[in-house]
Amino acid sequence: MPGPIVIVAPDPRWPRWFDEEGVIVRSALGSSLLGLEHVGSTSVPGLGAKPTIDMLAGLSSRKEADAALPALAQVGYTDVLPVSEGSDWYYCLCKGSGTDRHFHLHLARHENGFWDRHIVFRDFLRAHPDAAREYFELKRALAARYRDERMKYCVAKTGFIRWVETKAAGVGIARMVEADIAAVARTFERWHKTAKQYEDYYAQQRRGERTVLVARLADKVVGYVTLLAVSRYAPLREQGIPEIADLNVINEHQRKGIGSALVYAAERLARQRGYAAVGIDVEQSPPYASANHLYPRLGFEPDGRGITVADDGLHYLHLLKPLR
Repeated sequence: MPGPIVIVAPDPRWPRWFDEEGVIVRSALGSSLLGLEHVGSTSVPGLGAKPTIDMLAGLSSRKEADAALPALAQVGYTDVLPVSEGSDWYYCLCKGSGTDRHFHLHLARHENGFWDRHIVFRDFLRAHPDAAREYFELKRALAARYRDERMKYCVAKTGFIRWVETKAAGVGIARMVEADIAAVARTFERWHKTAKQYEDYYAQQRRGERTVLVARLADKVVGYVTLLAVSRYAPLREQGIPEIADLNVINEHQRKGIGSALVYAAERLARQRGYAAVGIDVEQSPPYASANHLYPRLGFEPDGRGITVADDGLHYLHLLKPLR
């Protein structure tokens, strides 16, 4: 059984340990190995981490991954976790549990899906020390909160990871300025939203009631989210907890992590303002099925008060996420 989550200071030995273990893995896999990369937090200089060296081995197919298991077992990779069929990630193998040199070897399709995301995330953090420091602080806070709850710890990092991935893909997220009103209105006109709505949002932002965060890609608006200083939901309002509201991403850019990145940007803003938690609600109806799946995957949990019914008869589930 995995032990408690512990985040340690960066260790200068980590790159050398990857290099030395890489010789062993390359010898075991031979010509089936198409690439081997050091990924995860231990691959980023100056970034603290769980003291586990994550290695990404690129193969051509699941068949090649299956064939590699006996050779890897001979060099110590006997703890094998298969990943679901149809994934670009085939197996996670462990070696050295309970020792200083602990390795996770991920067998994945070379230069595809799972592989690309891990390389992009690593390279962005290497190139942006401020983002790496933010990730370190986030992980330390999450490790303290979820010390013995590994799944919750991993889930709560998802928003940051998507935020980095979308930034690396060229998506910028910034506070609405007056010039954004017309562009946002044009983008969401097909959703029966009006310029008047965004004029009101901007006026509320100027009064400190609401902050609007706009996502752009190649100078085109692709989504937005707002953060309400005073929640519309009485239990949050009474506790002084802000609320994330009105998350929207245009259809052609959905399922690219932009919605998750916008939610994280709103969380980040709430944390910077000193809030200990943030809330969000979601309508309980088929059109909002994706949102009902998304928010728990970003670390939000039901507030325990059940479903509420609004004045218009719609049903809402309210969720909460601690920020420190």
